[in-house]
Amino acid sequence: MKKILTYIFAGVALMFAGGAQAQKLGINVGYASEYLPTYTVVERTQVTSYNMTGLFLNANYTLNFSKHWGVAIGVGGRYNMREYPSTLLTFPATTRESQWIVDVPLVAVFTVPFSDYSSVNIFCGPMVSYGITGKSTITEQMYGEHVDVSWYGSDALYRQLNIQGTAGIAIDVHRLRLFGGYSLGILSIDPRENSKINTSALYLGLGVTL
Repeated sequence: MKKILTYIFAGVALMFAGGAQAQKLGINVGYASEYLPTYTVVERTQVTSYNMTGLFLNANYTLNFSKHWGVAIGVGGRYNMREYPSTLLTFPATTRESQWIVDVPLVAVFTVPFSDYSSVNIFCGPMVSYGITGKSTITEQMYGEHVDVSWYGSDALYRQLNIQGTAGIAIDVHRLRLFGGYSLGILSIDPRENSKINTSALYLGLGVTL
């Protein structure tokens, strides 16, 4: 796992270094809503799922091969959270969950220029995501007792590595960029055998290009 991440980040660094004189660097921030199936901590049974909401900050670098075609690679961080009613030892409770994720997309880009300063860009490709931290805090409503459960470790609820396909559209005007897209999990993040958990996410962001 660590070797895979090392190779990914080394590749990102090389791409940044190789095209820095002529290509386009983007700094982006935005909102993401992720569907992640919800499971009880003890029984591991699926319950009503609530989407996680969050924010992301990333940087990407576009290498243009022609007027219309290019490749973009990026790296960024994402924070997701959600809160929903649950139970703790049969008592009514509230569960709060949060996670920090590193995302590394590598996408093909098709560009339709409208003028010297504006264009529409359609992108699609794979994205590697890795969960840095994930936690559930279950708080019993009557007495305020709570239990903290880490998502990763020896008795993990989810796998840390997630492979996704992502696609979307970006509109560039001068140095401003507005974009949105959708990601779908290809790799199951369920650590149990004969069981699958696949994520999906919608995202919308605003960026600047340098």
